[in-house]
Parts: sequence; C-alpha cells; structure tokens
Amino acid sequence: MTVNTPARINLISCEVLIAPSALSRTTEGPLGAISRFFAAAVFVLAPLPLGSLDLAWICFWNFLLVCSLLTADLSAVSRRNAMLLIPAAVAVATVGVIVTLQMWSGPPAQSATIWELPRRSFGLALPDRLSMTARGPWLAFGSVLLLSLAFTRAVILASDARAARSLLRILAWAGCLYALYGILAELIAPDVVLFRQKEAYLGFVTGTFVNRNTAATFWGTCALLFLVPLLRTMHRQESGPPEQPDWRAQLEQMLSAPVALGAGFAICTIALAMTGSRAGLLLSVGTFVLAIILYLVPLELGRSRKWLVLGGSAAAGLVLLQLVGGLVAGRIVEHGLIDPQRIAAYQASLGIIADHRLLGIGLGNFEAVFPAYRPAVLGSLGIWDRAHSTPVEIAVELGIPAFAVIALVSLWYFYHLLTGSLRRKRDRYIPVIGASVAVLGVSHSCIDFSLQIPGYGVFFAAIVGCGLAQSLSSQLRKERGKSAQIKLK
Repeated sequence: MTVNTPARINLISCEVLIAPSALSRTTEGPLGAISRFFAAAVFVLAPLPLGSLDLAWICFWNFLLVCSLLTADLSAVSRRNAMLLIPAAVAVATVGVIVTLQMWSGPPAQSATIWELPRRSFGLALPDRLSMTARGPWLAFGSVLLLSLAFTRAVILASDARAARSLLRILAWAGCLYALYGILAELIAPDVVLFRQKEAYLGFVTGTFVNRNTAATFWGTCALLFLVPLLRTMHRQESGPPEQPDWRAQLEQMLSAPVALGAGFAICTIALAMTGSRAGLLLSVGTFVLAIILYLVPLELGRSRKWLVLGGSAAAGLVLLQLVGGLVAGRIVEHGLIDPQRIAAYQASLGIIADHRLLGIGLGNFEAVFPAYRPAVLGSLGIWDRAHSTPVEIAVELGIPAFAVIALVSLWYFYHLLTGSLRRKRDRYIPVIGASVAVLGVSHSCIDFSLQIPGYGVFFAAIVGCGLAQSLSSQLRKERGKSAQIKLK
C-alpha cells in the first residue's frame, strides 16, 4: 500500500513528538558512543592520579573533554537545557576577562603595590601588571576551564534521562571502588599512596588523594550517589524483570538492588569515617539528612508523618555519627571544631581583598602573595599555598566583582536544583542527588579547598551538571521533539 507524502510526513512528525529519545538513540552512531566514553572516562579517572593536581593531567583531561564535546550527540538537548549553560559561560568569560586584565602590562591595569618595595630598595625594573607571576593566571585558568567543560559535557549528556541514570550509576560504583582501594591500602600498606611514599596524614585513609579532607568530601559525595537511589528503591513499587532481559539490563538490575546500594553506601561511609576529617564527616552526615528530607518531603505523607520524617532523619544522622564517627570525635575532643590558624589566615586574606578589591592579585597567585600578609600568629612553619576557603581565595585572586558574578551563578544553579528536587515527578532522585552534592561540595569548600582539587572538581561538576539537566520537567525537555515536528510539517 502506498502512502501519500503529506500523510507520511505527519506520521514521521508524530513519531518524533512521541519518542524523541528513541530517535536520538537510533541516529547516534559510533562517533557519539566514543564521545560518551571519553566523557565518562574523564569523570571516572580524574580522581585517580593523586587528584590530577599535575598540569599535565589537567591538560590531558581538557583535551579529552574538548574532543568529547566536538563529537557529542545534541539530539536530546532542548532549548531549556542549553539555556542552563549560559550562566556558566558568563562566569567563565568573566574570569577570562579578569585574567586578561591581570596580565595586561599597560595603562588599563594599575601596577600592584607589592612591586614598589623591590623597585625602591633594589632598583629592579619590574613589569607593570597586576599579576604577581608571569604565567600563573593562565596556568590556573586551565583548572577553571576543566571544571566548566566537565559541567557542560555532563549537562549535554544527561539531557537524556536514561543517560543520566547510567552516568550516576557509573560514578557511584567508581567511587565505591576508590573507597575499597583506600580501605585496603590503609590496612595493607598504610605508608604508600599509589606506589608513592605517603608523606602526610599517616594513619588516615586518603585513597588516591593527598589530602584527607578532599578524600572525605569525595566519599561523602559517593555515599550520596548510593543513598538517594536506595531511598527511591525502597519507596517505589518494584516492577517485574524485563520481558527479554539482556546482560546489560540484568547488570543494571543487580547494581540497582537495595542490597547492592546499601553495601555501596556502607563502604563509602566507612572510608569517609577512616579519613578522620572533622568537617568532611559532619558535613557529609548533614547532607545525608538533607537528601532524605528533600526526597521524602514532597511525597504525600501527611503533616504528622512529615514531621516524623524530619525527626527520624535527624536521629538517623546522630546514630550514624555515633557508629562511624569515633575517630573524628577523638580529633574534635583533642583539637576542637575551630582551627585558630585558619581564622588568622582568613583575616589576612581579607586584608589582601581590601588592598585589591577590583581585579584581585592574579588567578593562582595566592601562594606568591600571602607571605607579605602572613600574620605572626601563624609562626614560621607551614606553607600556605591556599586560603583554605575557595570563596575567599576567589575574592583574593579575582576581586570582588568577579566573586559576585560567580556567587550569583552558583545561587541560580542552587535554586534550579532545589526546585527540581521538590517539583519533579519522574526521576526526581537525580536533582535530589545534584542538590545534595552541591551543598556538600560548596559548604566544605567554604572552609577548605576540595573544589580546587581537579580530581574532585571534575567528579563534582559531572554530578551537579547531571542533576541540573534533569531538574527540568519532562515537558520542557520535549521541546526538541516539538520543534522537529514543526519543521517536518
């Protein structure tokens, strides 16, 4: 039977409208699969080489993400998903403009006051620029670019719900493997990190990271990747096995079983406790409670049951602290909750901000400038190469205007994650994970520098980007299919 052309076009347009995700899967070729593999490889492997602190690793991950973006399948990306990337692009562009001004040797950039001492004392001809180092800002910009590329690729990849679920599952079990390695390494070879001599934090688990606080935040993040799907599995009515299951479906079903999710959560939590990080454990347990509340409160439980949920979540957090927080409790008793040295460093950093309000001292230049402002209370021991507060360091290195732009963009993303966590129906657990991880990573970075470690920063950006892509309702993400229908008509 023959079908006339208008009817055929209408039939095609209906298929596009009904199942745009299926169309994207059928049109994606080997190049798209390679693109997704590169992206997942960067997200999973970035924590491995000691947190990817070396510049060579940062360049390599940037290269892979650029290749992945250039070959990405955009058929599932709607206009609303693309608009999520605009604030991030504005923030990166702002940092790029500030860095350019910091490196500009000319009238637009007023010379830094710190140059005056060597000029007057030794008569040195020093460059007339804001940056304290010749190449520091551009080298540090590589880390900014890496996080932005990881975030962008995650949003594009997770625009399809099935891909988002798969990505979070991969990241969760990768984190569980890192936790197993950290636990076993501490039991078998406690003085070695990836075949290198462990120089700091002896007696504590750090996994593939050098710093235990970053490791604690990383494993707290991984524990959230198991906790929220576990809540979802326990709440929803389980459907039967697929009619014709293949090995992939069977593997997904096995890894998503409550027993497997509970085991992954337990392993990551044990590794978290063995780091001995005070802030890492306390903030992680706090975000566990937050994740439980975000997931359960929108459910139709009744007012009394919702209050019961709030009280039960808080009680569960306290019980968890009692079970796994013995090592951390000992450190809190010995050292307290507040580090007086960090308070002194924050006060000195505020002095730097006061002297360089507009354009900062130069991205990546904190270590070079801080000795001139270092207070006597810190003594002569220790090198303060970071401010131990990412927001403070951003204001020091980039100035107050750039910090304000980044803060507003972060708040805008927080708003979308929270609204998606409370309003979405299907796959609501994905924005719940994104919101919880965002709170954990940002709150810990306010008193440390975990987001400045590329290995964790990439992992964090991938999860938050995934949560943001799925924070939009399914109707908004179907605009791609509707536009295709209009074009075909």
